[in-house]
Amino acid sequence: MFDVTSLLNESNFNVVRILSQHPSGTFCFVDKAYLFMMQLTLVLFLAGAALTSAASRSKRAAYDLPDGADLIIGGIRTTFYCQNDGYYADIDNNCQIFHVCHSVVHADGTPEMLQWSFMCGNQTVFNQFSFTCTYPEDAVPCGNARDFFYLNANIGAGPNVPFHNEGDVQRAAAVTPGRSAQPVYRPVVARPQPPRPFRG
Repeated sequence: MFDVTSLLNESNFNVVRILSQHPSGTFCFVDKAYLFMMQLTLVLFLAGAALTSAASRSKRAAYDLPDGADLIIGGIRTTFYCQNDGYYADIDNNCQIFHVCHSVVHADGTPEMLQWSFMCGNQTVFNQFSFTCTYPEDAVPCGNARDFFYLNANIGAGPNVPFHNEGDVQRAAAVTPGRSAQPVYRPVVARPQPPRPFRG
């Protein structure tokens, strides 16, 4: 460490130097103007880093998609905002992007809605009916995706609540091009067999 032992004023150059003792026992001169410039540089650097950090935190990181996503999707519109928990097709991006929304309450009681964004694979779209990426002909049309947002309420509703009921399936079949000609699958429940008499 440096110990300030004396101040010298050089009036010819208007420079104040500090005579300091180095730990090795030698003395050296340090310009006060140089120290001031170093401190100013450090303060400006830290202020810039703080502003950059604050700007990156305030920027919506929800659309943190893989490199090249804009080449596949085109001009990505960042207009989607989570309002409820669940999986949501991004209609403004032709359902090629979907969002996972999850609300949390922090320890201090402040609520926050978290949002993660994902891109469906090339030539696929997010099917709001099945919550999967699939080919457009097998998916609910993107224009109708909002009509199926209500299915998110079935997530975690309980073991006895089916994810889709008969009305949901018929509603999806009516608007899905690849499903309208297919029959609706109805599981057959086997009747219990009467017990056989024991013959021993």
